[in-house]
Amino acid sequence: MPLWSMDEWQYVEREIITDPKGRRWTVALMDVLGQQGDPDMPNKMLELQYSSGRYFTLIYSDTGALQREHGYASLDEATTAYGHLVVAVIDGTLDPSQPVFRQDLED
Repeated sequence: MPLWSMDEWQYVEREIITDPKGRRWTVALMDVLGQQGDPDMPNKMLELQYSSGRYFTLIYSDTGALQREHGYASLDEATTAYGHLVVAVIDGTLDPSQPVFRQDLED
């Protein structure tokens, strides 16, 4: 049975880039309500659930290991952050091999 792959998700934007050390990373922007199987017009309760993080920027490796994720309430804010992540990985100011995950999750 094949393992689940990060590449199977639907993304608003996604780019495979190489960092200065020659490692390949995927930087992606996802709308968690825009995945296959979700209705075109999500209900208000679901929108409220994701109001503090409906859009996510992600960085993951070729093996699919998630290295970084961050949620955003608006697409504009997430798109700006996505652009900054792409540049930061390309120029080496961000090292995706040091994982960073959401800190705002409740226990």
